[in-house]
Amino acid sequence: MIRRYILGLILALALVGALVSPAIAATSQNVEVTATPSYISISNAPTAWTVNGITGSGVLTINTTYYSNPLGDTIEPSDPVVDGECRFTITNTSSVATDLTVNFPHFTGGDAMQNSDDGIAGVGEFGAFSYLSGVNYSTGKVIAKNTGSLDLKDGLAATTDVKWGLTCITQTDVWTSGTPMTSTVVITASAD
Repeated sequence: MIRRYILGLILALALVGALVSPAIAATSQNVEVTATPSYISISNAPTAWTVNGITGSGVLTINTTYYSNPLGDTIEPSDPVVDGECRFTITNTSSVATDLTVNFPHFTGGDAMQNSDDGIAGVGEFGAFSYLSGVNYSTGKVIAKNTGSLDLKDGLAATTDVKWGLTCITQTDVWTSGTPMTSTVVITASAD
């Protein structure tokens, strides 16, 4: 009888303990957070152009328009421009849409033509444009200024490559030497 009484007491205490003690549960959870940064990256090939050097002699004539057109240095691209009229290819590995801008700085060395920034050649000044495959050359070319050019392409989709070209209109007055001039054109991609 005492055994039953002790056993009953133990069961009663176990029941009361179960009712009073908190339930066993997880008190924390983990959340995995992934953060993918936007990434902008372009490359351009080829990396050089000799004005009037594709099918021409590489020597300039005053007040002449030259194109980086593989079909011919003085052949104006068509409406619309086709890939074969574009010397350059931008390979775009960006993860977001980008805007492309082309600036054509003043030449240095020799007679050092200056960029007119309005696309019109003058005394000691050259005019310059950039153009894009798939766009009408006559209406879609963009003035390539020394700095601060408008976008050649707005909203280029991520990982989309484009073909493009340059136009250089030489100064209207004669040069005083035959020393080569150089300029480094800058193609910039920025977030759209």
